[in-house]
Amino acid sequence: MRFRRARRDSPAPADPHAGFTEPEAAPDYSGSALLDAPGAEVAVRVALTGHLDPIDGQFHWHGRISAVDGSELPDPGRGQVFLTVPGGAPAPGVLQERDPWGNLRIAGIGAPPFPL
Repeated sequence: MRFRRARRDSPAPADPHAGFTEPEAAPDYSGSALLDAPGAEVAVRVALTGHLDPIDGQFHWHGRISAVDGSELPDPGRGQVFLTVPGGAPAPGVLQERDPWGNLRIAGIGAPPFPL
């Protein structure tokens, strides 16, 4: 197999990113919130983000929850929970898993708890 060298007088390759636009920043929220789970209402800190899914046309949001004052966070898998940020409406979600640091992952479909 033989390789050919590029000629020095050949034009530069076209920009591979030509014609593409920069992606929009994902809407997000980081701050305090209230987690309303069956049998528990806990003040929490959250880091949330989301995106509009082009396949189902719905907004999917998700993020991490940590306790504010060392409170015990509820266990995942307890059914539907509601997350409310200051000045927002409660948004239904599901607690999915606990990370090694004791934080919880939450996910929801529909209007997010943070303003868009």
